[in-house]
Amino acid sequence: MNFSKFQLLADGSPLPNWVTTSFPIIQIILVSIIALCAIALIVLVFCQESNSNGLGSLGGAENSFYSQNKGNSREGRLKKWTYILAGIIFVLTVLYFISFAIYHG
Repeated sequence: MNFSKFQLLADGSPLPNWVTTSFPIIQIILVSIIALCAIALIVLVFCQESNSNGLGSLGGAENSFYSQNKGNSREGRLKKWTYILAGIIFVLTVLYFISFAIYHG
C-alpha cells in the first residue's frame, strides 16, 4: 500500500502529485549515481601510491622539483579526482536524505 498519498504538508494540504510520482525516481537516480561514484572512488584509491616512504618520510620537507610540481603529475591528478568524487558523493548523499525527508515526512 502506498502511504505517500496520505502525507500532508505543514498546512494540512496533501502533497502535490508531482512530488509523489517524481521523488522515488529522483531517489533511485541519486542512489545509482552515488554507487557509480563510489566504485570510481575505489578504483582511484587503488591506483594511487602509498603516501608513506618508510622512515625517510620522518625528515623535513623536501624541496625537489618533483615535490613542488606534484599537483601536475599523475599522482596529483588522481588525488584531485579523489577529492572531487568524495565531494560529489557527500553532496548527493545529503540531497538524497533531504528528498527522503520531504517524501516520507
